[in-house]
Amino acid sequence: MKRHLVTALCAAFLLAGACALGASGAQAAASAADRALQEAWTAYNIGNYQKTLRLIEPLAGDGNPRAQVMLGRCYENGLGVKQDLGVAAQWFQLAAEQNDSEAQVLLAYCYEVGAGVPKDPQQVMNLMTRAAEAGNAEAQFNLALNYSQGLYGAPKNEQESFRWASLSAQQGYAQAERFLGACYEYGFGVTADQAQAQAWYAKAEAQGLSREGSIFNKVTDYTMPASEAVQQ
Repeated sequence: MKRHLVTALCAAFLLAGACALGASGAQAAASAADRALQEAWTAYNIGNYQKTLRLIEPLAGDGNPRAQVMLGRCYENGLGVKQDLGVAAQWFQLAAEQNDSEAQVLLAYCYEVGAGVPKDPQQVMNLMTRAAEAGNAEAQFNLALNYSQGLYGAPKNEQESFRWASLSAQQGYAQAERFLGACYEYGFGVTADQAQAQAWYAKAEAQGLSREGSIFNKVTDYTMPASEAVQQ
């Protein structure tokens, strides 16, 4: 009986040790990936794209969504690789499937203008909604625009437009701050309040965004690379 008890205890200790080692190894791998991503981002920002690619390609292949987004951006803009919007969209798709909100926004833009994928208004709305619900300020602002004009299958709804703009503006997104200022100025989705309008306009202007222009118009912040054809 004692022998069986000792054997069981030894097995339990060995299993616990193996689990601890496994957890420690996973943490070390995650830490190494974070360091590589930070180094890659630094290289990306100073224009050293070959180093960026060397660091992120293994991570992207292993399924790291942040590396997949960065690699997608490289293919999207021809940074260190031959420009390929189709490959860029594939990397964004892989990251979007892992609920990376930036990837969802980027992929939505691809579907909006036909960059590497066919135009698909339903995908635009679905992806923006997923990203917005996850808290992405850019996606929240895009939903505000969609509901303000009834775009991509969204019904025209001033109150819903104002709600998404508010969520985005509260995160400091300048375009949403300006949009919110206009909502308060003209009573769009909310009772007009000139003091609130001026306050939100001031916040946007502090970030360099003038109140001039057609604030309620949909403007896609995506520049189509001239060397690539748009999918129809």
